[in-house]
Amino acid sequence: MRNLYYMAVGLLMLFASCSDWLDVKPKTNVEEEDLFKNEQGFKEALTGVYIKLSETQLYGRELTYGFLSQLAQCYLAEENEDADYFEETWYTYPSTRTETYVNDFWVEGYNAIANLNNLLANIETRGDVIVTDGYRDIIKGEALGLRSFIYFDLLRMYGPIYKDNASSPSIPYRTQFNRDVAKLLPATEVIDSIIDCLHEAETLLENDPMNISFPSYGEDTSIDPFLNYRFNRMNKYAVKGELARAYLWKGDKVNAARYAREVIDAKKPTGGDMFALISDNTQDKICSTELMFAINMDSNTFADRIADEFAITMWNYYIISDINYLYEIFDVATDGQNDMRMKEGMGFSISANGAYTLKYNQDQLFSSVLENNIPLIRLPEMYYILAECTTDLEEATQLISTVRTMRGVDALQTFRNDTERMDAIEKEYRKEFYAEGQLWFFYKRLGYTTFLGCPIANMTEGHYRFPLPDDEIALGDIY
Repeated sequence: MRNLYYMAVGLLMLFASCSDWLDVKPKTNVEEEDLFKNEQGFKEALTGVYIKLSETQLYGRELTYGFLSQLAQCYLAEENEDADYFEETWYTYPSTRTETYVNDFWVEGYNAIANLNNLLANIETRGDVIVTDGYRDIIKGEALGLRSFIYFDLLRMYGPIYKDNASSPSIPYRTQFNRDVAKLLPATEVIDSIIDCLHEAETLLENDPMNISFPSYGEDTSIDPFLNYRFNRMNKYAVKGELARAYLWKGDKVNAARYAREVIDAKKPTGGDMFALISDNTQDKICSTELMFAINMDSNTFADRIADEFAITMWNYYIISDINYLYEIFDVATDGQNDMRMKEGMGFSISANGAYTLKYNQDQLFSSVLENNIPLIRLPEMYYILAECTTDLEEATQLISTVRTMRGVDALQTFRNDTERMDAIEKEYRKEFYAEGQLWFFYKRLGYTTFLGCPIANMTEGHYRFPLPDDEIALGDIY
């Protein structure tokens, strides 16, 4: 992992429920008054949240290629000794199989939010120590954007299927760093608060320098590290991409399309596209020029963990043991085997014993800057959002075909109706966001009653909606 002010890792607040979420001074922690006494302390506090999000309980595994991708049936590990690993009990709540996961997402997510609320409170009272021009806006904008990003995923996990049950009580929405009891708010109020906060972040990040480079050798040391490699931080366009997601979740297709188009059309100050689709991932597994936001992992452990977790072994969950299932996911019968997202040696390692994704493989990357990253928001999603929201079926076809042709797959014939459009988008989500977590949210947003590999014939909101932890309900007086 690159040199990003790691001292802040000791500042993270560990709590189990609302009752003790302000117990934040273990002996190893830096006292708050010492931390926020200068600009460097604010940088470290913010970086500490990014480090928190990279933990395996969150985006370092379970909310990307782990638990959420397992629920979306990205894997088929028939050889695994735990033969019912993907069966119905994984969609039943409460369940001893899922309890640890869903509790961790809640606790660790609100942990990160508490840190951000504390940082934001200190910006208001001590922010004059941030003396570098523009840094106060960037730090506050990143913090607000990150808080919204976390809240949105908590809503998507613990909230209702929005299109069917928008007024349902969902999650607490905390913006203050205090001990006040937080009641569950209707999903409508939470999504509106998230969108409002993202708009504030958008304004603060208007002058984000968007420094993104991928040198072939070493790293770019000519730029202040705090402003370099912006794809690893909640930047200007990550906020716009998150707004496109949030508006689509809400059902506001006009604004979702607006923000998706802003990202697609974004230009660099020097000219050229800010983000661009790639057609060869041989040495660029995470599609560098498409990255709007990615989390950077600990370089001392990530490569070894990926090598262990994505390999054909008897105990491994992150594999496809039946090649025919891989071919179903990537619709080989229609699209062939030239799709770089699946192709042997590019998207997957394929053998007679099974297959596994190479998306997180750390070998032979063209730049060290690409190492140890997990994508969280990528450009193709903006094409799919715009394709779903446009009223022009021909434009929708062209948008999806633009991504497909860059991946080595034929363009589509113009959709004749909305059913054809949504069928095509669902297939593209399966292929493009394999092992990234977004496919599960796609299924939930649209209320799919079943999907490829699903062990349940009639999925309902209860199968999609994670339960609140019992101790949060009891100790936090949440209902």
